[in-house]
Amino acid sequence: MRSIISLRFSDLNGVLKEVLISEREFEKASSKGVWFDGSSIEGFARRYESDMMLMPDTTTHYVINGVKTYFCDVYKFGEPFEGDPRTILKKTLKEVEEKDDVTLIAAGELEFYVLRGGEPIDGGSYFDVSPRDKANELKVAIANKLLEAGIEWSSGHHEVGPGQNEIDILHDHGLRIADKTLLTKNIIKLVCESMDFKASFMPKPFYGKAGNGLHIHLSLWSGGENMFYDERDLYKLSSIAKNFIAGVFEHIDGITAIANPTINSYKRLGEFEAPKYVYWGMRNRDALIRIPEFHSKEEARIELRSPDPSSNPYLLFSAVMVAGLDGIRRNLEPPEPIEKDIYEHGIYKELPTLPLTLEKAIDALEGDKLLRKALGLAGENFLNLKRQEWMEYVTRKITDWERERYFDV
Repeated sequence: MRSIISLRFSDLNGVLKEVLISEREFEKASSKGVWFDGSSIEGFARRYESDMMLMPDTTTHYVINGVKTYFCDVYKFGEPFEGDPRTILKKTLKEVEEKDDVTLIAAGELEFYVLRGGEPIDGGSYFDVSPRDKANELKVAIANKLLEAGIEWSSGHHEVGPGQNEIDILHDHGLRIADKTLLTKNIIKLVCESMDFKASFMPKPFYGKAGNGLHIHLSLWSGGENMFYDERDLYKLSSIAKNFIAGVFEHIDGITAIANPTINSYKRLGEFEAPKYVYWGMRNRDALIRIPEFHSKEEARIELRSPDPSSNPYLLFSAVMVAGLDGIRRNLEPPEPIEKDIYEHGIYKELPTLPLTLEKAIDALEGDKLLRKALGLAGENFLNLKRQEWMEYVTRKITDWERERYFDV
């Protein structure tokens, strides 16, 4: 009996898509691809140029409920489609690996709320255990499903918000982590629904409660060696790592449009340890880039804390990689690290901030020539989508707050 094969790919917003084929068809699809209508995918193509092909990446597969699952690259007219987010990341990483012998190793921390009837399922807080953590059994089910799928995870725990949880994906090659991030979100939602819960990755689903982040851990490797490690440095960080940090800071306004791509994203930044100010260090949890404590050369890395789960991981890793490499190639130096409380000592008054709205972030990305060149057609289509989203918001959305405040004016 022949089995079913799942082919997965992502639209510009990072929404996972699927085509199911038979095992017999997969043999042909591996060499010739599978046709699909690109005009039906957000940001891909217009009606009169809709024919596209999915080419499975057969180097790795996952298993979801017994179904072999492959991620795909999108092709158009026999060539990789430059509007496909995965194609952009694959191209970016391949160029660096071939030219500079440098590989991106990454990991991700996914935060999400577990809801029932639209409300958090418990009143628990950071690292709580059952019975305050009502999702304890759920997390065990998610962890088992991830292992069954072939996704290694490192930890899972209750987060700060009521009903809020976190699952951490173990480090891997940058492209694989992007794939695994989308698949992990999908698995979390599936497991939650199977247990009569709902998972939300919305950046800020509740006023006055912690938002959901997607903290990403990054390091560069060459010849089997971690390029971010230096035993002599106070932070055990190499000059290359600091150049990388400086490059991210140089382009952070444009990166923010990709790392925080929704209207709602900007209600999270600046609250409950989500960064707002552009600085780095080891102790402060609201630093934009934090240096986690590590005990070996292999563990040396930086943690970018601004991204949220609404971001497209392919575009996110592409933008951050290009920005960091720009810092390395130009030998940029980051500002001095800050270990004091920036509010208690008034330091925040002198620090640059992240863009305060999606509109400001879009403007910054539009003006960042390096990022736009790297993201190509995918970046242009992304900008157009976000411009439309912003205009729809400001012209159409009438909030309850507005009615309460202005109805009797």
